[in-house]
Amino acid sequence: MRILETFINNKFQRKAFIITMLVAYSSQTNSIAADSQRDGFEYVKNKNFLKALDCFTAALKEHPNSWAIMQSVGSCHLELGQYDRAIAILQKSIEVGGLHASQCKNMAAVYQRLGQPKKALSWLKLACSVDPTQAADPNVQAAISKLQDPANNPSGSLTASDYLSSLVSFKGWRKESMPLKVHVRKNIQIPGFYDEFLSLIRESFDQWAVATGGAVSYRFVESPDGANVLCDYTDRRELVSSQHELGIDGITEMLVKRDNTPGSANIIVLVKDGPGARTFKQGPLLRLSCLHEVGHTLGMHGHSPNNHDVMFSAATFGGASSLTERDKSTIRKIYQR
Repeated sequence: MRILETFINNKFQRKAFIITMLVAYSSQTNSIAADSQRDGFEYVKNKNFLKALDCFTAALKEHPNSWAIMQSVGSCHLELGQYDRAIAILQKSIEVGGLHASQCKNMAAVYQRLGQPKKALSWLKLACSVDPTQAADPNVQAAISKLQDPANNPSGSLTASDYLSSLVSFKGWRKESMPLKVHVRKNIQIPGFYDEFLSLIRESFDQWAVATGGAVSYRFVESPDGANVLCDYTDRRELVSSQHELGIDGITEMLVKRDNTPGSANIIVLVKDGPGARTFKQGPLLRLSCLHEVGHTLGMHGHSPNNHDVMFSAATFGGASSLTERDKSTIRKIYQR
């Protein structure tokens, strides 16, 4: 079940961002603004959104009526978790330059991060209306399908002590399966990340196990043979594609027994944005990915409607890097039933 580190893996958002940047860059003749945009584009590629925001803000001062630069500013606010600012500048971009599909997709990204999938869906459909070619874009259509999935439209209170009623289904491991046998597989393509990944998985299981009051326990095993849970890390995004997860760059595949209890699980976490990426993903996002996928592994199918919880359907900037009280209460109820 899947961390697009940004909206719906942000395949289409990232593409729209790049196109917007190129349009803005090529349409300006002022060298200062052009330099600022070029620098901003480089910072975006390196995921330094604070620096990118500074660059685009400087470019906007030179061209205060550029809807495209406004959109680039809004995209940076989105990535920085400054959602109100993102909405405000994107709306201004629409007022100044008219409605464009890329603006709609950025607005959809903001509302998805805010835990408002219906609004996100409306903006994506509007993008298809503004630009009919979007309807044929497989990334956009996949995003729409995922937003329509019940697992990504959790109901229930945002402030209740737990979100058990928001899950599509839940079933914990049987007592006879404890301690769970966990095997972390070394990726021979990126062996240097093994120790860090092992540490992240250990930390994730520790947090959930403590939250259950000892009902869940685990131990690492040397061989995948007979393991209850296999944990893999990768730099290939296609391996973490999912029909259910919007914004978590990871996936959990479960085999379920006849009594609906978990039988085995395989966690895969994306740790780099492709084999050519120069750096690994940021620590807090990787930590959240692992925590989130271990939560699914322990029997939670579905998500919390609250974007502060680990089991929210997307990673948010500054979001939880440890279990919230609602996360703890929910897993405790599952294993105390």
